[in-house]
Amino acid sequence: MAAMQRKRPEEELEIPEGTPEVYIDSLNVGTQLYGCTMWLGTLRQGQPPLVKVIVKMSPPMAKVMTLILSKHVRQYEQDTGAINLPKDLYHHLGLEEHI
Repeated sequence: MAAMQRKRPEEELEIPEGTPEVYIDSLNVGTQLYGCTMWLGTLRQGQPPLVKVIVKMSPPMAKVMTLILSKHVRQYEQDTGAINLPKDLYHHLGLEEHI
């Protein structure tokens, strides 16, 4: 029996015309007692990242977002193979425990 097909997220959302879509390869995060701010942008050689969008959310929503993204990355890796990141990147981001 075939697995039940889930709808794509955009099929379950109302997306107004003109909603911006951006590509990012830069992420900075700030966390406060009652909020979390993410500055999402693009890297530029020899210059600071160019911020494209600022996203603010509650710490509980940030945790939910982390769990959902982790689930999707795990599924992606199961389907296509591991995503290998340079060890220097883990050190640069202070994420040595994930090596």
